[in-house]
Amino acid sequence: MSKHQEIEPTHIFLADVHLDNSKSIGENYERNLCSLINYAANKKIHLYLLGDIFDYWMEFSSHEQIISYNNNSVNQTIIPNIGTTLLDTLHQYNESFTSAYYILGNHDYWDAGHFTTIGCTVFKDGCKINLDKQTICLIHGDGLPTKKTQINGNKITPLKRPIFHTIIRSKTFIKLFQLFFAPNQAWSIMKNFSNFSRKKEKKALTTIDSSLKYLLNFSDIDVVVAGDDHCARTVYTTGGQYINTGPYYEHQLVLTYSKQGWAHAHWDGKMNKFAVKEKPIFSL
Repeated sequence: MSKHQEIEPTHIFLADVHLDNSKSIGENYERNLCSLINYAANKKIHLYLLGDIFDYWMEFSSHEQIISYNNNSVNQTIIPNIGTTLLDTLHQYNESFTSAYYILGNHDYWDAGHFTTIGCTVFKDGCKINLDKQTICLIHGDGLPTKKTQINGNKITPLKRPIFHTIIRSKTFIKLFQLFFAPNQAWSIMKNFSNFSRKKEKKALTTIDSSLKYLLNFSDIDVVVAGDDHCARTVYTTGGQYINTGPYYEHQLVLTYSKQGWAHAHWDGKMNKFAVKEKPIFSL
């Protein structure tokens, strides 16, 4: 397959959009992502969001009750003024086709029910799906599997995270943080922290790869798909393969699955099509 050949995927996996209200990203960035989701809805393509779609995201409870998309009662929340068009587009996708899967990342973990109310199927750690003859593990990538990780139904938990990430995800931290800071203050702090954290060095890819190889070699998982470290790659081992989606913010990079197999591709919002940047990996 030649470079940048078009493809018609049946499944799309993307991570690390890092959408916020910064003018530096530009209005077209969110619009292009919405065009991808609308395309997926029209073409009946399954959509998987693997975390850090927002940057940062934290909901505050308003102590009211609403009925969610799937008739589950959840708390009404106060949400950041971020990505309203994206949220509306996701809601339309969920209503018109099927529920998008949303794996919470370290930048958008503080979901208190809103993603569920617009119809997404939400996982705090990871999940398992079946795709043709493959068993797929979906995680964000900031948490990694250990010997204690279990697969319960389609949920995968717990994952091991750095101590700082463990603390800021804890219910105690969230409760205290929201007690001391009003929503606008909290969102401003988190935005500044996000800018700081992105300047840090990338994680040791060898540690991530070896951890995911362990999961592949000692479970029924055939493929692990993750994001987080902003480095698109495919790692092979005897038990299967680990594919990192790469960051969506880098030229609208996504991971696609089609009848040809797995392939990284760029989404062209103007032309409404995908351009494959590599030969698909057929692994059935």
